[in-house]
Amino acid sequence: MVVVTVDDKYDYIERRLGQFKAKAPKVMCKSINDTAKWARRELAKTARKTYTVKQGRFYKNMTIQNARYSSLEATIQSAGAPMKLVEFKYSAGKKTTKAQVKLNGGLKPLEKGGIKAFVNKISGKSQSGGGHTGVAQRIGPERLPIKELFSNSIPVMIGNEKEVYGIVEPEIEKKLMQYIESHIKKVLEGYE
Repeated sequence: MVVVTVDDKYDYIERRLGQFKAKAPKVMCKSINDTAKWARRELAKTARKTYTVKQGRFYKNMTIQNARYSSLEATIQSAGAPMKLVEFKYSAGKKTTKAQVKLNGGLKPLEKGGIKAFVNKISGKSQSGGGHTGVAQRIGPERLPIKELFSNSIPVMIGNEKEVYGIVEPEIEKKLMQYIESHIKKVLEGYE
């Protein structure tokens, strides 16, 4: 979860607005909400540079709770279960199945305890016989049962301090100040 708030900037905005200081809550709200939208885009872009998941998946998974005059903070939340390994880059070879979760990681063979993974149709739990393609692995020495393989969830990927959130977070404060200055200018020029 990412929280965008203004902390000590309210007095600064009132001083800058002078006779228009009654518009400070509006400037604050707009600046915070613009920053939250920017941060969501940046988090999705940065995550896409690290993981082999499409950028749209990251973007759609994050929701913004906008700031209001009564609550001058915006929240970006991401929720979700571990992702099926088939949603990442994978290769189903005759000898072994490989998958790549991170862009810089390359395709890695999927094998645990001498048991190789494979791509298979995973049956659905509905009577209609639905199902989906998945990367699976046998659990024991018999043909059945099998288990589908998963990787990190989108919230875990976005929250990665070294490669995603940690890169975007220092820029959030700078972007907030840019939006504050922009909205102050619009008020002083009579556009807001």
